[in-house]
Amino acid sequence: STPVQVQGLADVVAIAGGAEHTIALRRDGTVWAWGGNYSGQLGDGTTTNRSTPVQVQGMADVVAIAGGAEHTIALRRDGTVWAWGRNGAGQLGDGTTTGRLTPVQVQGMADVVAIAGGFGHTIALRRDGTVWAWGINDGQLGDGTTPNRLTPVQVQGMADVVAIAGGF
Repeated sequence: STPVQVQGLADVVAIAGGAEHTIALRRDGTVWAWGGNYSGQLGDGTTTNRSTPVQVQGMADVVAIAGGAEHTIALRRDGTVWAWGRNGAGQLGDGTTTGRLTPVQVQGMADVVAIAGGFGHTIALRRDGTVWAWGINDGQLGDGTTPNRLTPVQVQGMADVVAIAGGF
């Protein structure tokens, strides 16, 4: 019920949270995660819950992180987006509904400058000010439809956007 220091982490420049997991980005561009791992959202190749941080496999040169309920998202310096964990509604953006225990690249996303996670969807902001989303779609993807999307779709009617956020 009182704060404790996370053991084994230093030089952290950003943190994010999911429903039951926490993500940290270190200054060296590596990503670390701990907590619930039921869907592989820790990215360590397992579904083992972790009470201390583990390094996400294959992630380097990361500049931003975000968490969804049971998925995790990373933005690399080259503007590509990567995701892992639960994928039942396509929230990983790899064109499938197959969960992933390690990062996969989101299809068709380049020149991205910001990312956000929702409960079962993911959002990206491109350098040109357009917003893209994928995953569960009860209207939250903003494409004028309600089918889930397994790959990114452009949010309609949005231009010159400077920030994004996701919700339930």
